[in-house]
Amino acid sequence: GGVPNLYPYPLVIYNESNDNNKEKSAEFINRTTLENLPSNFPPNFHVTLTGSDSLSSHRRTIPLTQYLHEVISANNNTGQTLPNQLGNETWYLFGETFSNEWDVFLHHYTLPSCQSCTPVHRLENKVALSFGVGNVGSGVQWHLHGPGFSETIHGRKHWVLYPPDERPEYDLDYASRHWMENAYPTLEDWNKDEGVDSDMEKKKHDEFARGWKKKRGNNGSMQREKRMRKLSNDDDDVRVTERGSSGKKPWECTIHRGEMIYFPDQWHHATINLEKYTVFVSSFTTEHEG
Repeated sequence: GGVPNLYPYPLVIYNESNDNNKEKSAEFINRTTLENLPSNFPPNFHVTLTGSDSLSSHRRTIPLTQYLHEVISANNNTGQTLPNQLGNETWYLFGETFSNEWDVFLHHYTLPSCQSCTPVHRLENKVALSFGVGNVGSGVQWHLHGPGFSETIHGRKHWVLYPPDERPEYDLDYASRHWMENAYPTLEDWNKDEGVDSDMEKKKHDEFARGWKKKRGNNGSMQREKRMRKLSNDDDDVRVTERGSSGKKPWECTIHRGEMIYFPDQWHHATINLEKYTVFVSSFTTEHEG
């Protein structure tokens, strides 16, 4: 069950109806409240923060309790990251959660219902989990990587995405809120009568997906960088190349508490947290390995 390997489009996945999953989810939600989160770790437990620029180029290590205080009290107790803050000076807990303490803690999290997210995959370290906490306006600037899922545990998280054959234009040094408030308003809307042909875009995305699947079937060990190059579908004589910077608004969605997004392999994406205390877990899968 679950999402097929190499599904070519993002998906929003809503709450599962399974009572056992709901009970486990409620338990993890309780563990991760602002008040309870520190109690899951040893006293004075330190976390490693990363910069919010596209390359996550800086690191800072501080006590978890100090970070949580900074999240809530940022910018005169408004609990927000401002759009003019440089990404490499904006500290964010995400990604650097691979220590033994984090491993024990994250075993309380229920993996997504995915073909490559089984307990066996977890034991074999083929699923990597990342825990994150941020405030309003925090988030990671545009980047890309392999496929996976991200579930919002508390708050709301906004996602903006472009398919692999397009790419956004952005300032490498700023966090995602800067792009959202400065670049996003200048882009063409998908539902305009002029300038954007939605049917044509859908056809291009369908062509890309067919070519991608055919290439995947012909060569299961294809490297990621090859996926970023020109793909072809010999049956339909379809060729999909990177078309350069997109002048259109991205695919986007807001993931609420208890919901998750599936992000496909090599899709450009950025995230913006929308509440003062936003918590999420990302599950990075090995679907591209077959």
